Amino acid sequence: MKTLIINAHPDPHAAEAATNRMVQHLVARLPAGSTEIVNLAEADIQPLDKDMLDAIVHAVFQRQQPDSGQRALLARSGEVIAKVKSAPRPVIAYPMCNFGIPARLKDWLDNIVMPGQTFQYDESGTPKGLMGTHKALLLQASGSVYSTGPMAQLEFSVSLSASPAWRFSGICQRGRRPRRRHGAGRRAGGCRAACAGRDRCPA
Repeated sequence: MKTLIINAHPDPHAAEAATNRMVQHLVARLPAGSTEIVNLAEADIQPLDKDMLDAIVHAVFQRQQPDSGQRALLARSGEVIAKVKSAPRPVIAYPMCNFGIPARLKDWLDNIVMPGQTFQYDESGTPKGLMGTHKALLLQASGSVYSTGPMAQLEFSVSLSASPAWRFSGICQRGRRPRRRHGAGRRAGGCRAACAGRDRCPA
């Protein structure tokens, strides 16, 4: 089974970054050739801007034929969705950036929440996920302890684990494993030694 690893660090080649070290440690533990890494900083991810919203409304909700530009936008999003569908056990690794998730990760999540492909509305208008067989593992890195104490009120990246993207698509989370500095907080078992050090995410 292929493991799709989504690396949301702004610099996926920074050797000292804890997020990248977690990714490399995980790859080393999995069978050779069984992983595919997508570095979001280098990927062609369509943001959910006005043009994309217009394309979705036009093609999905109004059921009208999209124009060439809208087809191109929807195709870009479709590639992201197809890659996730092909990997039932995706891993999402990301650092805390300005107390939240990286912007590219938000763009990626916006792409996989697509009516008719990852979820659909039932007769009562309630969304029903279409990817219930998928289970995602979330790996987060941060530069300090934000789970408890005075810094806890600044922790907004935890919202990823409660994102409507999972509820809408039906993807089940296998757990959120934060990496904390100075040995405080929970650590991701085998990543304990590999991921020591501080993760820095540029503003």
